[in-house]
Amino acid sequence: MEKIIQHLWDKFLLVGENVIEALERKITYPELEIKVKEILNQLGKDILKMVLETQDAYLVEHREERPGWVVERRQEEKHVVTVFGEMSYHRTYFYHKETQSYAHLVDDYAGYTPHMRVDAAAKSVLADMATEQSYRRSGRGPEQYGWGESLSGQTVKNTIDRIKVPLSSDDIIPAQKRRVRILYIEADEDHVAQWGKKGRMQIPLIYVHEGIEKASRGRNRLRNARYFSGPYKTIDDLWFAVLDYIEKQYELDQIERIYINGDGAAWIRSGTEIIPKSIFILDLFHLSKYIIAAVGPEPKLQAALWEHIKRSDLEKVMVVLDKAQKLRPERQKAITKTKRYIRGQWDGIEARNRYREEVQGCSAEGHVSHILSARLSNRPGGWSKAGAEQMASLRAAKANGLNIKEIYLAQQKQPVKALQVDAEKLKRAKRTIQRNVAIEMIRNMPILKGPQSPLTKALRALAATA
Repeated sequence: MEKIIQHLWDKFLLVGENVIEALERKITYPELEIKVKEILNQLGKDILKMVLETQDAYLVEHREERPGWVVERRQEEKHVVTVFGEMSYHRTYFYHKETQSYAHLVDDYAGYTPHMRVDAAAKSVLADMATEQSYRRSGRGPEQYGWGESLSGQTVKNTIDRIKVPLSSDDIIPAQKRRVRILYIEADEDHVAQWGKKGRMQIPLIYVHEGIEKASRGRNRLRNARYFSGPYKTIDDLWFAVLDYIEKQYELDQIERIYINGDGAAWIRSGTEIIPKSIFILDLFHLSKYIIAAVGPEPKLQAALWEHIKRSDLEKVMVVLDKAQKLRPERQKAITKTKRYIRGQWDGIEARNRYREEVQGCSAEGHVSHILSARLSNRPGGWSKAGAEQMASLRAAKANGLNIKEIYLAQQKQPVKALQVDAEKLKRAKRTIQRNVAIEMIRNMPILKGPQSPLTKALRALAATA
């Protein structure tokens, strides 16, 4: 143990020496940052190697800790990619006479399986990276970060697929439920290319919030937003997950109204059948797209349509669209679609007018772009339904403030054995470290560099004998 501690101490001192040498070469700050990262990664690998090899030596020395196991071979090497890089260590191969089985017992303390190439902590980092970029690019992470050779995109995808994303709201049960008068729900979907198939599939996104607040100059944010997307079996299951969140987070009897804002798709409207006190509100962004498609660059027609919509006068809206059909015969199809859309969504338009003092703008299009499209549909390539829904759930989890690395690690098989060392040797090692620190502090006291005095003479003598 003493040799290990001395070796560890030497490594720490070497870090300082390497940094000083780098600075003496007058390197730039970015170069220094990269150099320090390399040095600390190497230190991390050295520490892990020492810990595992010390544990292995403990098992060899203490037979009572390995009943039935005898030494078969010594000094067998294993390589594994860690968060510090590719680390190698030597360990003992044991044989159990009764069960006639073989094992590297120290691997159990690290949670390493016989053919493990990348450990769980490193995989958790790659999984987090894969929520922001392609599987293939994430697989190059080990090489880019100095961990070792690149991994295949399939390896990263397999890691992602094994994560069980929490679809319930158990992580946010408050000590006391929140009380609000108005609650807002916004919904939209991303259209994602399907792998090996024509057409696109819809990946829905729903989020609940308490309204818009100013975050900084020129920037707003949603207050207490919660996002939902992922592998729900049905749309009803998705809406019931939203309801479950509302019931756990809020005093439902204190809520007067819940506004569901969206483009009027059937799946969005179905939320009013599940969410109590909910009212559907038509999103003006989508309504505007239909109006522009119908009347084009005709400011007078546009102004007339918006004025009649604001007054909830459906008859006059249709009169203006009839006039547009006569003026712009080339837009017949678009105008017909707009008429049908407005008639079908008129209740959402009237509700917006009726509650205009409470209804706020809808940002669903932007949130879909940021949370879903940025990873699912803004890049070439297709997805399987399961893969797209899994990624959507991970992106929603990140938007909710959950840590993907922590989620992954929590779901891995945890080592059942704690590291073991001799207690007395550990105490001696601790005293050695404390003594070394004290010596270094004494030797570097500013007073020793000052004028000579009886005190400095005594301290210098103490430092010399330390």
